[in-house]
Amino acid sequence: MSLINIFIEIHLKLKQYKLQFIFFFLFWFGGFLFFLISEPTDSLSNIFLYSLTIRTPIGAGDFANFYALIWPILLEVIFFGFIMGELLEKYNPIITSRILAQHRRNHTVVIGYHHLAERIIEFCIENKKAFCLIEDNYELVEDLINASCPVVVGDPTETSNLKFANIKNAKEVFITIDDVRIVIICTEKIRELNPDCSIYVRAFEDHVQEYLTQEPLNAFSFSTSKWAMDGIQEWTKDKKGKAIVVGRDRLTHRIAYHISLQPEREIYLFDDEHDGIEFPENSQIHIINEFACFLSDFQPYLNLEEVTQFFICWKRESEFDESIYLTSKLHLRYPHIEVYVRIFDEELIDLVEKNNGKTFSSSDNAFKMLQKEVLEDSAIAVKNKA
Repeated sequence: MSLINIFIEIHLKLKQYKLQFIFFFLFWFGGFLFFLISEPTDSLSNIFLYSLTIRTPIGAGDFANFYALIWPILLEVIFFGFIMGELLEKYNPIITSRILAQHRRNHTVVIGYHHLAERIIEFCIENKKAFCLIEDNYELVEDLINASCPVVVGDPTETSNLKFANIKNAKEVFITIDDVRIVIICTEKIRELNPDCSIYVRAFEDHVQEYLTQEPLNAFSFSTSKWAMDGIQEWTKDKKGKAIVVGRDRLTHRIAYHISLQPEREIYLFDDEHDGIEFPENSQIHIINEFACFLSDFQPYLNLEEVTQFFICWKRESEFDESIYLTSKLHLRYPHIEVYVRIFDEELIDLVEKNNGKTFSSSDNAFKMLQKEVLEDSAIAVKNKA
């Protein structure tokens, strides 16, 4: 346990035992006043020792004897019991992380802990920048909490949690959550608590982005899927033939829609969660509401010999095994198909490339693009080397 955690834990325990210590002090102070009145000829030092029962006044009466009986019990139960039973007890890491966040100043606040947020926090840690995180899923941030990072576990729309993150004294805030309702509520509450900090908000819909950038919110709004499309448009430029896209999020839908606008192309979108997309649908888009991870899952819907491009856009870590399996099978059975795999861990690039696949990372690209947009004093700004 680090020294700072020990001091924080002492602070928490003292607050928890506040009433006991008040009673403890009042009992001692009552005894001190009693001996001060009943032994007027004695010095203050003797009276103080009487109140601690180190000495006993000559001819002590019933109250003095009662006090001498009760005081050691209170001393043992409240004071020494507090020290031995509580201070040596394992500290509560969630509360400790919240206290650490509460004491941050001129810092970066990250709301939501997913792929883009992970890169922001990793950059802050590596470059020793002050930050704190708000995330309501404890399992996602357990490692950060155990590493004594400042984390507030709770709903970011709750004002109390924003105050625990000391939003009032924050330099900047990054909101990386997908939920539009949470994004808008957080932005409005943050601006009420801090009218000056920079707010960077991930949002997809154009009308939401427009609302967030207007007065009085004045947030910088961005779409990671739009940024990711820059490289993908180059891969699909002047291509022919059918294409398959598997995934569920907006980037998946954006890729499918973009390809559907190209001449002489058909796109097959396999999305097991949505029965439509955010963009205008056309006859070139075929949406299949199934989870497909084997070649046999695709064959009932089209001839794979006619497919020229295959985009695997899953982003759940648990599905990367399916991504590798599908990539290897496509390379073995249909080597003419160009396969593109979305990843979030650069260490896995080699596994994809061994099967002649290409990789792309929306979070890595988004982080680099975001670095170009933030203010010069931002924690993630790239410093120009002299």
